Amino acid sequence: MGSELEAKAIDPVDNGLYVLEDRLQGRVLENASTCFVKASAVAAVEKEWLNLCQLDYIWMAFYTPFICTFTLTDQVHRFGSAAGVVQHLKDSLAEALVLFYPLAGRLLMKDGPPRIHCNNAGAVFTEASVDMDMAELKTDDFLPLPMLSGLVAAGFGQYPTLPQMPDGLPTLIIQVTHFKCGGITLAANWSHGVADGKSGLHFMKSWSEIARGAQVSLLPSHQRDLLKPRDPPIPGSLVEPSAVSPDAQAISSKMKAEKKDQESKASTENSPEAKPEGESQTEEKKPQIASRTTEFTKEEITAIRKTATDHSNPETHLTRADCLSAHIWRTMTQARNRPNDARVRLWILIEGRKKLNFPPGYFGNVVAMTPVITTVNELLNCHVGDAAALIHTGIASITGEWFQGFVDFVHASGGKDMFAPEPLGPGSETGVSYLVRFPYYELDFGFGIPAFATRNTMGAWDGLVFVLPSSRGADHMVVMPNLQPEELSNFIAMAHDIPETKS
Repeated sequence: MGSELEAKAIDPVDNGLYVLEDRLQGRVLENASTCFVKASAVAAVEKEWLNLCQLDYIWMAFYTPFICTFTLTDQVHRFGSAAGVVQHLKDSLAEALVLFYPLAGRLLMKDGPPRIHCNNAGAVFTEASVDMDMAELKTDDFLPLPMLSGLVAAGFGQYPTLPQMPDGLPTLIIQVTHFKCGGITLAANWSHGVADGKSGLHFMKSWSEIARGAQVSLLPSHQRDLLKPRDPPIPGSLVEPSAVSPDAQAISSKMKAEKKDQESKASTENSPEAKPEGESQTEEKKPQIASRTTEFTKEEITAIRKTATDHSNPETHLTRADCLSAHIWRTMTQARNRPNDARVRLWILIEGRKKLNFPPGYFGNVVAMTPVITTVNELLNCHVGDAAALIHTGIASITGEWFQGFVDFVHASGGKDMFAPEPLGPGSETGVSYLVRFPYYELDFGFGIPAFATRNTMGAWDGLVFVLPSSRGADHMVVMPNLQPEELSNFIAMAHDIPETKS
């Protein structure tokens, strides 16, 4: 392969990912080989180019990293050897790429509108081994593993900084890593500009169905023209919160009044004479972000919801997501130790296929975000049920009309500076992305379901939290926060302090 796909070392600090513990213990990949896996049949010529849609623009600079583990102890004999398992994965991937042909292409973001060249250049596929047992990964509190992701081998060693590739970026990157115990990890990274999490797991499930000889349960729809702005567009206001607490509203009104007073003096204060000589704005150093998982049991989630619902209006019908989000938001705020009068904002990520009446197999991005705002004092001193109700109100405001306004907004912005909300200061932003309904534990490629499956988080922003399915079943949830290292330690220590039900 060309030099652009040679394995490179990764500096976990320079790229913004702070690894709390190197669970590979300094070991390097051995016997690594990288190739391209192409679709076994070429897609129709008229589908060679696919323009990205408005909601794709938001995410096109990112990849979604996924990783799962398989023991293979009882199944490897079916394929003759571990090498036979990998060949089985390659062959079935080639078939899956016929249906999901954008993932065999290249993403171009320059010299024209962002677009996918569906040229069947192939998914990047790396096979490697590491001299350790899989148990040493300690998946009960998983830490990101960049070296096992495939991104490093594919030339993305400094991700989230994207490499320059003249023919475009690969839209799918795969790595299979063998462990000396006989198990493997299977890592997949798809371009977020091509597919959101729902579409990415749709592909993974379909690949697994093909691999075990089953019929694909849901065919993909590549009708990206379904997602388009109105004519003329009627942009929504995406940075305005969908729910605001009373204290946060009062502070916002006061600050707007102060800003108006300051603007009246701008002609003198902003003149060159008003600025001390030599004074300049310096860009703040990006914080180091660390990540690890912690699992909430069925009993803990039930207790959080019971505490919240016992306090709230029965007609509100708080969901598990409302209640766990409230608990996460409160714990994140405690962990960051912000001042009492500071405002804090929760970004709720919402998937919109049903709201827009899209086909369930729509392949692309239909994810948007809406903010909810309160103050530290209100959030930490209110009942968890009040926080859950505020979140519930924000989610309830998201309709198909709102999503269409979102599309119009992105179109009007030209895909730039789409999210420029009023700054609230460091440590004020939290986001919650629920992935619990994704089929992480349905991925049977012919050798059983994963023993463990999760996001191999890299490049996530400070405060983003993923809520993932658990290997123990749907009643349990795995929470993966992304925080500065000290704040992450605080969060993990506080996360299981469950509020008690009060009579």
